[in-house]
Amino acid sequence: MLNRRRLGVVALALALTACGSPATNSAPGGPDLGLITPGQLKLAFRSDDKPTSFVENGKPAGFLIDLTTEMAKRMNLTTSYVATDFASMLPNVRNHTYDSAAFGTLVTPPRQDVTDFTVAVSFGEAQLISRRTATLATIDASAGKTVAITRGSELIPLLQQKIPTIQIKEFPNIAASANALTAGQVDGLFTGTATTAQLLSQHPDFTATEAITTAQTAFPVAKDKPALKKALDDALTAVIKDGTYTTLFGKWNAPGVLIPQEMLDANPGMAQRDSKPGS
Repeated sequence: MLNRRRLGVVALALALTACGSPATNSAPGGPDLGLITPGQLKLAFRSDDKPTSFVENGKPAGFLIDLTTEMAKRMNLTTSYVATDFASMLPNVRNHTYDSAAFGTLVTPPRQDVTDFTVAVSFGEAQLISRRTATLATIDASAGKTVAITRGSELIPLLQQKIPTIQIKEFPNIAASANALTAGQVDGLFTGTATTAQLLSQHPDFTATEAITTAQTAFPVAKDKPALKKALDDALTAVIKDGTYTTLFGKWNAPGVLIPQEMLDANPGMAQRDSKPGS
């Protein structure tokens, strides 16, 4: 009798395991998204890219942190954020260390060969920062100069293609690049417009060129998770349509930083942020 009971318990455990496993990676009431942790969207983020993503009072903060949190709510998921560097982010999304990343990653053909991407989260714009005492007034003025860029950034080949004689010096993060520029170890620093605005506010001795458009940016997803990509696409589209995207963009970006026109064109009816001071 005892053996029969034991066999019954084992059989029940096996049945629960078999029935329960397909749902472990699903959003409540939704399809299997292939999530690493049930009910949770695990995202990589950069901790040094203010105002896009950074650490404030010991917690992740910034535009893409708030945006992905709002997207997760529409997917009936919670979020967890893990700080990482740019160079390791895409490989770790592909190998399922993270579900995605709160990074506006430039979408390029080589990256698309190995990683899927959501619909556009923005369109990259970048500027060249230099010291006022040794100003580089235009991007072309960096010819023959040494310019700092975050390690692994797709801006590296873009700038090398545009300025063949440029010398690129890679740094692990924005802070290290800015320190190198201050110390005169490099002639310039090439980065996105939001980061540029932040650095200019912190360093009165810095100046910057006009912005150039680089490429579409999006959130990365492993190629074997099509259901997750669709869910992220739907959630991103929803926060754009209901105005949440525009509100959060205005919250985190300086008044002079506008939503790129390409983003507005890609989403008819999307509102531009209020660019008045204090907005």
